[in-house]
Amino acid sequence: MTGKKFSYEEVKKASMIAKARELYHSNARFMTLVCNDRGDHFELIYYFERESDILEIRTKVRKGEVAQSVTPIYSCAFLAENEVKDGFGLNFMDLAADAGGVLLRTSETETLLKPATGVRPPLFWTPARCYLECPARTNVPRYLREIAEGKFEQAYETILEVNPLPAVLGRICLAPCETACRRAKNGEPISIRALKRFVADRVGLKPRKVHRNPLTGKKVAIIGAGPAGVTAAYYLGLLGHSVVVFDKLPKPGGMLFVGIPKYRLPKDILFAEIEARFKEAGVEFRPNNWIGDLDELFAQGFDAIFVATGAHEGAKLRVEGEEHPRVIDVLDLLREVNLYDRKPELGERVLVIGGGNSAMDAARVSLRLGAKEVWIYYRRTRNEMPASPSEVEAAEAEGIKFNFLAAPNRIMDGGKGKVKVGFIKTKLGKPDAAGRARPEPILGSEFIVEADTVIKAIGQVVTVPDGFKLERDDKGRIKVDPETLQTSRPGIFAGGDVVLGPSSAIESIATGRKAASSIDLFLGGGGLPEPKLELEFIWRPSPDDVINMKRINSPELPVERRVSTFDEVEQPYSVEDAVREASRCWKCDWYE
Repeated sequence: MTGKKFSYEEVKKASMIAKARELYHSNARFMTLVCNDRGDHFELIYYFERESDILEIRTKVRKGEVAQSVTPIYSCAFLAENEVKDGFGLNFMDLAADAGGVLLRTSETETLLKPATGVRPPLFWTPARCYLECPARTNVPRYLREIAEGKFEQAYETILEVNPLPAVLGRICLAPCETACRRAKNGEPISIRALKRFVADRVGLKPRKVHRNPLTGKKVAIIGAGPAGVTAAYYLGLLGHSVVVFDKLPKPGGMLFVGIPKYRLPKDILFAEIEARFKEAGVEFRPNNWIGDLDELFAQGFDAIFVATGAHEGAKLRVEGEEHPRVIDVLDLLREVNLYDRKPELGERVLVIGGGNSAMDAARVSLRLGAKEVWIYYRRTRNEMPASPSEVEAAEAEGIKFNFLAAPNRIMDGGKGKVKVGFIKTKLGKPDAAGRARPEPILGSEFIVEADTVIKAIGQVVTVPDGFKLERDDKGRIKVDPETLQTSRPGIFAGGDVVLGPSSAIESIATGRKAASSIDLFLGGGGLPEPKLELEFIWRPSPDDVINMKRINSPELPVERRVSTFDEVEQPYSVEDAVREASRCWKCDWYE
C-alpha cells in the first residue's frame, strides 16, 4: 500500500447505489467490504481503488432495515456482501446472490441443484436491467415468465407487490423498464407496459380477497388521492392501520384524473381500480375536502399524516402578453374536459408551446375538440423532447405538425378573437444543469404566428399551503429525509410530485410505498417486507429460439376514428399475442 492515498466519504444508505455508479464510471475498482456491528445499526465500509488512491465509502444501516447492494454495478461484490449477509444477518436489496448459496457449479452441486425438469441451474442470479430501472422495483422478469406460462393471476399478484395500479400504469407509464430492456438494442424491447395492462384487464378490476393485518388502532391521514397517496393508503391499510384519504377533487386519481386525457386513460378504469384497492385495504375516501392545516388533523386523532398534494399549477411562460384571454394552460384545458366533461371552443388553428407529454396531450385533445390545424412549437430539437417517443409518433400520425428550435418571446392581440405569438429562432448551446443542450436565441430571427388559441404546456409547479408549516426548498417542494420521507415535522411524511417536482406516476408510486413502510415503523410496526427476488428454476430458451421473434405492438384505433372521439386509442392484446410477446424475454437475470 506504499504510496497510496486514502480518502474517506460517508453517504446515506439510499445514495449508495448512485455512489457506486459514480465510482464505476470514474474507473474505480471494488476491493472489499467490512461490516461493523454498532449496536443499533451496522456500519458498512466499502473499499475501492482508483489509480493511486484508496477510496473508503461508509454507510449506516439500522438494524431491521435492508442495505442497498452494489452488485448491480460491481457484480464482483456479491462474495463480500453474501458474507456479510451470512455473518451478520443483514439483508441486501438487489443482491446478485449465487444459486443456492453455491458460487461455482461443480458436478456435485449440479446434481444437488438440478430439478426434476432437467433444467440446468445458472451460475448465479442477478437483478435484470428492467427491474433495476423501474422506480417501484417491479419484478418484471417474474411477471413476464408468468404471462408466458399463462399464469395471469400470478402475474397480477407479482405486480401488486409494489404497484397497486397495474391497469392504470399499464396504459400511461413512461416504461423506463423498456428503455433498459436488452432487446431495446435492436429497437424492439419487450412490450412490458402493454403486458401489464393485459394482465390487469384480463384478471379484472374487482376487489380481491387479500390478507389484511389485524387492526392496530392507529389512524393515518393521507392528503391527496393521486398515485402516491393511493399507494400509501393501500399498503398502510393492509398493514392494519385505519386510513382516511382526503382530496379536494370529487373523484380519486389526482393528476391521473384531471391531467390525462380519456383516450389514454379511461376514467372508469381509473376509478374502478382505485376503488378496488381501497375496499381491499379498508381505506375511507373523503372527496371535496381541502386541507390547509395539518394541526387540525392531529386534533382529530390521526397519529401520522402523509402529504401527497401533487403539482397542479401550470408553469408560466414569463413573456409579455401571457395573460391574453386566448392563451390557456394545458391543465385548465384538461380539467374542463376531464373534470367537468366540457368541450371548450378552441377554434380552427391551435398553437401548443412545449415538448413534453402534456404538450402532446394538449395537441391531441385539441384535434378531438374540433381544431383543424394544430402546431407544437418547441425551443429545442426533437431529440431533446421530454415526451415519450410513442406519444410524439401518435401525435404525428394524427396530423399534428411540429416546429423546432423556436421559443416564444411575446404575445399580442390579433383582433377578431385571434392571438399572435412572437417566436425567436434558437440554436443549441452548452448543456444546462439537467444536462440538456441550452437553447440560445438567434438575434434578428423573430417571426410571428397567428392562431385562434395558444396552449401553454411547459410543466407544472408545486404549491404547498403555508398552514402545513413544513420546510420547503427553493422550488417550493417539501423537504424530506430521503430514506424515510419524513418532513421537518415529526409524524408528517410526504411523497410524489410535492417532493419530487413534476414526475412520472411510477416514481410517485415508489414514494408512496416507501412512505407507507416508514409510517408503519413510526407507528411501532415492522415496516413493509421487501419483495423477494428468489431464484426460480425455469425453462430458459436459448437466444437462437427468440432472436427472430418480432415485437408485437398493441392494436390501435384507426387514425380517422380516433381524432373525432375520446375512445381509448390503444387496444388490449389477445391472449395468444400476450403470451408470445412475453415469451420474447431473454431472461437476462439468469446468468450462465
